[in-house]
Amino acid sequence: MAAPSPQNKVSGAGSSRKLLSALLCFTEERPTWTVTDLASELDLSVTSTYRYVALLREVGLLDSASQNAYRVTDRVLSLAGACEAAQAPLAEIALPVMTRVRDEIDETVLVARRGGAAAYCVDRVESRRPVRLQFDRGQAMSLHAGSLARMLLASMSTSERARYLEPVLATLSAARTAMLTDEVLDHAHAVGWTESFEEVDEGIWGCAAAITSQGAVIASVGTAAPIFRSDQACRDRMIELIRQAAKEISVEVDRHWASSD
Repeated sequence: MAAPSPQNKVSGAGSSRKLLSALLCFTEERPTWTVTDLASELDLSVTSTYRYVALLREVGLLDSASQNAYRVTDRVLSLAGACEAAQAPLAEIALPVMTRVRDEIDETVLVARRGGAAAYCVDRVESRRPVRLQFDRGQAMSLHAGSLARMLLASMSTSERARYLEPVLATLSAARTAMLTDEVLDHAHAVGWTESFEEVDEGIWGCAAAITSQGAVIASVGTAAPIFRSDQACRDRMIELIRQAAKEISVEVDRHWASSD
């Protein structure tokens, strides 16, 4: 009798999650993995991990990088292309607005989009000052930390938030936890903006506003500055500029989709 194929062995919702988790371990920071390292990372047996790797190789998503290590193949580029094709060109649309705001306040301005359980920097225009916020394109951010990411957390449903926050809340201070209640997040979602004090880096204040398309939040735009050079009047001005930037970008995103119909 023929041995079961990897497809038959890797079945069920739990196995599907583990299979996808194995694929998502491959990142720019960690582009190659051995089966042993993957098994340790995913808390799986080496035998099970071999099955997942075999299936991913079978469908052309993984290939050998060396004798013992594996890498993703160029086939994943089609997934990246599909992602871009299904979304408005956010960075291209937002860049002129972001640049204008940066020129007015001379602080770094960023746009972020949620992907699963993290926020990712889509693009940024950096301050020209020596002390500034620095983020790389594609950099991941925790959804519960900082105004830019928390704005995206606020746009999630109550049940989605609860699933995300359940393992997180116990690790946070009471002050930080207070910023993540449904009441606070619902308010941020309703008004379309929020601010943060020293949530990601000590001595840094930030604000962010929601970018929408057809009424749904698709991203956030924000800025951050050292508290020592951002008094209340300065912060109020930056909040107003960021909220206006979010509105302008939202209008341009909807215009893009209207012209694509």
